Amino acid sequence: MAAIDKDTRLIMTIMYVGAMAGMNVYFYSVYGADLPFTAFTHAVLFSLITVGVIMLQKSLFDMVVNERFEMWLLNRKIDLYWEKKARDEAQRKKIKDSIAQRNLTYYSGPQQGYEDAVPEAFLKALE
Repeated sequence: MAAIDKDTRLIMTIMYVGAMAGMNVYFYSVYGADLPFTAFTHAVLFSLITVGVIMLQKSLFDMVVNERFEMWLLNRKIDLYWEKKARDEAQRKKIKDSIAQRNLTYYSGPQQGYEDAVPEAFLKALE
């Protein structure tokens, strides 16, 4: 399962395409306007450059960076899970130690054969 959901990927892709198109408009306006072509040829060349640059960079990003980013996010989720488990276990140990220091009994569920028995402490408290 991917660490980034589909909506986030879509938004990131749209923002990336917009940024690349904007950069292409800038560089084409600076360097491409001097090319001796007709208006139609400029339009075709500009669109091919824009789509080509976006496809090339997106494919390189998917092959190289995306996998590492996904693994980093997944490892972060795994680490957070185990940290939470360790904190819960430490809290459980503190509670058990506190119960042992106060000479209280730790209730760990019904004992076998004693499901219907009433504890003596409860009966003494009733008297």
